[in-house]
Amino acid sequence: MKPLLILFCFCFCFCFCLSHVQARTLQDPTKPHPSKPSLHSNQNAAAMTPMALRLTAIINNNQSMQAIINGTSLIQGQQIQGYKVILIGKNHVILDGLEGRKTLFVNNNNIKKDTHNGF
Repeated sequence: MKPLLILFCFCFCFCFCLSHVQARTLQDPTKPHPSKPSLHSNQNAAAMTPMALRLTAIINNNQSMQAIINGTSLIQGQQIQGYKVILIGKNHVILDGLEGRKTLFVNNNNIKKDTHNGF
């Protein structure tokens, strides 16, 4: 009985130590790589350049016009990257910001949809 108890204690201690060693070698797969800056770092926000504004679509649904800029749906009066949407036309959007007015045009390769025509 005593040798069996000793063997059990030895196996228990061995498994406990082995699991402790394995836990130290595991790494968090979601942790960002140290060479890549994270979004939550204390870097100067001015050093990060904003994305170029790109108008991809204009949607007219009879009640309002919506512009899709950089994947964000906007209506007149809303802002994106410091620019306010002044006007949404059939194929362009006029923005106003600190750097002045910008006019964005829909890419000719994109399809413009009008809800009046039933999509």
